[in-house]
Amino acid sequence: MHEIIGQAKKTVDQAELYWNRNHKISVRYENGRLQQIAENDLSSVAVRVIDGGRMGSTFAVSPDQPGLIEQAKAAAAHGDPATFSFAPAADYPSVDGYDASTGHLTSDELVALAESTVAAIREKRGDLSLLVDAEMEHRELVIETTEGAEGRFEASDVVLSFGAPIKGAGMGIYKWLGSVAPLSRPDALIDEFVEWYGWTETTSTPSTGRLPVIFAPEASFLYLLPLWAGVEGNAVEKKTSPLVDRVGDRILSERLTIVDDPTAPAKLSSRPFDDEGVPCQRRAFVENGVLNGYLLDQRTASALGRASTGNAVKRELFVDGTETKPSPWPIRITVDAGETPYQKMIEGLDEGLLVYYGLGFHSGNYPQGKFSVQATGFHIVDGEVVGRLENTMISADVYEDFRHVRAVSAERGPALAFLDVTAPYVLVDSIQVAGA
Repeated sequence: MHEIIGQAKKTVDQAELYWNRNHKISVRYENGRLQQIAENDLSSVAVRVIDGGRMGSTFAVSPDQPGLIEQAKAAAAHGDPATFSFAPAADYPSVDGYDASTGHLTSDELVALAESTVAAIREKRGDLSLLVDAEMEHRELVIETTEGAEGRFEASDVVLSFGAPIKGAGMGIYKWLGSVAPLSRPDALIDEFVEWYGWTETTSTPSTGRLPVIFAPEASFLYLLPLWAGVEGNAVEKKTSPLVDRVGDRILSERLTIVDDPTAPAKLSSRPFDDEGVPCQRRAFVENGVLNGYLLDQRTASALGRASTGNAVKRELFVDGTETKPSPWPIRITVDAGETPYQKMIEGLDEGLLVYYGLGFHSGNYPQGKFSVQATGFHIVDGEVVGRLENTMISADVYEDFRHVRAVSAERGPALAFLDVTAPYVLVDSIQVAGA
């Protein structure tokens, strides 16, 4: 037990310590040339207390900083009513998230990985304004409460990302991958990047109307974020979610099983407990299209008369960090793979779209399951990619359109933006498309 928790037991009703330490090395190449090497050690602390029935918090660099409990207690005098207790003692699942070889990577090793990637791409496409980033992160998280929770977890990861802007398009093609263990040069992903970039060199505008659309793994956030907004506890508590009282109903295609799996061994974002010290668990919140349940933190679970699902994360849609209040959030989403190679999906379309990103997502009505974005991706005609999309909008209702999924790919990859996701290509029968 940290000294601050022992101190808190004497002065406040309950207390919670959140302490995150982070060592990060990052390397950046621009236009194929080394631009930056950065190395940082960061420590951040959040202390929450419940005193007199109210919640208060304070923040610091170290839990050894004097006066933290007193500061949080003073904040509690004017804080919101406390409607739940901090996490009790628990048995946490065993999650192996640390690889010593990754945790001890040097900047020289990251430079070597980035330079090897640059060289491999340059050999195939020497004309591109390449951006390449290689990053190592070593994290240590401690969460303790006066109620008995004592969580300690160490994790490591290495991430490689690369891409290039499309000339005259105001956007680019980008790929990334990450691992708990050290990475080698991803030749297959480089080949895919080069192929996709080649598709951008002509433009094509599809027909206006309803067309089949393949959502690449990078674009999976377009349907997963609306789904998160429907299953997260705050929306369920306020009854603003379209999924209130829908547990047990089929809400998506039976081809879709979507799992929150924080406890998978040796995977990015895996962890044994959430940001409130509640044990994490593997949960298929959508199984064969059927809604199995919601994502809850301590506060929303208390409001709904249920137990926390271990999904409290210090994150909101566009912000995260130690000073962010915990809220229900998926920790590590996986969408089950299917059996169809994604190239076969392309070959089977008379006309359709392959979408890998969407601009303007935040302005749509995603809390109600709807999105409307400028599609970034490719136009498919007669089973072949004929060019990148230009002046193309797509709009969908997840709870209607994603009930009709024609195929799910055998390949899976990471999403771009917002969520920690591993997803396949998903071919939806019919999405509204507006081409200029």
